[in-house]
Amino acid sequence: MKKFGLICLLIAATHSLLAQQKDFEGTITYTVETKSNMPGISDQIWKTMLGLGDKLEIVIKKGNILRTTVYGNEYYIPQKQRVYLKFNKIDTLYYLDYDSDTTQVINVEKKTEQKTIAGTDCKAIVITTSRGNTKYFYAPSLYLNPGYNKDNKIGRYDVFARETGSIWLGYTEENKVYTLNHQCTSIKQAPVDDAVFNLPALPEKKFTYEAISVPARFSGSGGWNKYLQNNLKGDLAVKYLKIPRDQNTATQEVIVDFLVDEQGQVSNASVRNKKEVHAKLAEEAIRIVVESPRWKPATVFGVKVPQRMTQPVVFQVMK
Repeated sequence: MKKFGLICLLIAATHSLLAQQKDFEGTITYTVETKSNMPGISDQIWKTMLGLGDKLEIVIKKGNILRTTVYGNEYYIPQKQRVYLKFNKIDTLYYLDYDSDTTQVINVEKKTEQKTIAGTDCKAIVITTSRGNTKYFYAPSLYLNPGYNKDNKIGRYDVFARETGSIWLGYTEENKVYTLNHQCTSIKQAPVDDAVFNLPALPEKKFTYEAISVPARFSGSGGWNKYLQNNLKGDLAVKYLKIPRDQNTATQEVIVDFLVDEQGQVSNASVRNKKEVHAKLAEEAIRIVVESPRWKPATVFGVKVPQRMTQPVVFQVMK
């Protein structure tokens, strides 16, 4: 009987402790830093292409999250299983479903590393996906029910929520093209008005990157094909391509990758299928791309940015 009473006391104590865990409610402010891992693209340009400024503010209540940057607002609404994107000067409310991110999780590792951020003790966790590594410093004292984000696969936040049940105060994402850092500078725990998460009354549309960007475009007179006709050394095809006996033509496509910078200048050109094409044809394809007239640069949020481009150059010979 005494043993039964002790068990009941332990269960009651456990439920009492769980009941004391109150969801974080308030505002967190972060600084944002980026580092480019690609030649020809600056650190600052990555902030623009990622839709970030120097500061990020996040408001949280009952699993609803409002992220504010210099470019607009992001509303994470668990009840709707979506994130809504309202960009400045664009009268459309874009959205992404929570299950739209199909990135695969490769490994999850809780580190022994600890850090104090904004006066709060934090632990570390690293989540490795098919896109790269993300390291979070999270604060166990700032509880957030993981159930709110159990289906939020955007950035695989569902994994972070499940493993930590708390708020992150430090964040480092590293992949082949950039490194992104967030560092908390202030934490304000205070009641949040539900109206903060009211969505703007605008037409809704599924988000694509084209909504905020315009790709680089060839600006030469007559278009790209006309430029090739007038400038490509066609005699090279005759010299270096052999027509099979049972065919009337021989064709070789050289695929050229290159960078169009903010001024529309072409640089960093390379042949993607170098092993599959004749070296002289690859050389000519590089020349024709590098010497092409100035392009119209790509833009993101109306800001000129560099863009990696791919352009095929086709050589053909006929009997």
